[in-house]
Amino acid sequence: MPVRDVPFSQTEASEPEPPPVRDLFGSAETRNTAWRFHLFDRLTGGALVGLDAALRRLPLSWGPGLGAFLAGILRRLDRKRIYARRIAYNLAKLAPGGPLDGRALAELDARWWRNAGMTKGEYSGVERYRTAGRVTLEGYETLTRMGLDKGQFIYVSVHLGSFEVLGEFVNNGLKRSCIGIWEPERNRFVNRLLSRLRRRYGMYVFPPGQRSARHIRRCVVDNGTDILCFVDEVRDRQSHLPTFGRPLPERCNAVNAVKLALRSGAPLVPIYMLREPGGRFRVRMHPPLPLDREAQVDDAVVKALGEIDRFFDPIVRANLEQWWMLSEVRLPGFVAHPREARARDQ
Repeated sequence: MPVRDVPFSQTEASEPEPPPVRDLFGSAETRNTAWRFHLFDRLTGGALVGLDAALRRLPLSWGPGLGAFLAGILRRLDRKRIYARRIAYNLAKLAPGGPLDGRALAELDARWWRNAGMTKGEYSGVERYRTAGRVTLEGYETLTRMGLDKGQFIYVSVHLGSFEVLGEFVNNGLKRSCIGIWEPERNRFVNRLLSRLRRRYGMYVFPPGQRSARHIRRCVVDNGTDILCFVDEVRDRQSHLPTFGRPLPERCNAVNAVKLALRSGAPLVPIYMLREPGGRFRVRMHPPLPLDREAQVDDAVVKALGEIDRFFDPIVRANLEQWWMLSEVRLPGFVAHPREARARDQ
């Protein structure tokens, strides 16, 4: 099935049933859900939608500039929250030459927040960076020399740089039809904004579910469409790849990507984006990762996961300040509730 034959509505996230308005004054559990649905999501979602509409009419530098400014404020406000402390902990442990502390850690932490804010701010101009000549590609010529450019690609990537800009570039800059997979946000208004954004640049990015799995199989395996799989997605409350010494996951996007490559016969091509000075980006493509197509599927998947892990581990470590998923990594040793831990140890 060609992807153009799939209604774009199939890529939209499902929305929860609205809780009764009376739940605003109910028990603590129902009250929190109702207040989030009826008030918090509307306020934050409405603000983001309005801001996106405004930024799309302003110079490209305004979005990332505003995002970086707001991220600096949020860093100070949230510095004691668990997710913010986990970011600092992971930076300290994973940085090349680490563990870091003191001023070196504080500077790296500040750079991470700045990059995260810029990434959010770039959503409004995703389809404009490539047309403005701000995205450079390297590595594609190697794939061309290998004779792979005329066939299908199963891309594996991580959330480095500005990943929505990467999606737009893969779909339009390479002039190859490509689909993707996404995990919807909690806020339905943010999901609607992301769907409109992807509709603008023409990429079908499917949410989880059996219906999406059928569309993906038909597009990728039966019709030869490219697919972009981010292997560092959150599953079971954390990001599992790169493993950073943890066990390989049994269920993840990387497993799906490997199985699609095995079924379709397409190569498993690493691709990622890095931010450069001056509001520019560099997309790097690499020769395919090894796939043991003669082995049993389970064995081939495990071997390929190891290859993916070994490929992306040093790249992520070298660019931690640009890695969006840093807050979702659960490394051993992090203490979420220090007071409770001290009380238990006494």
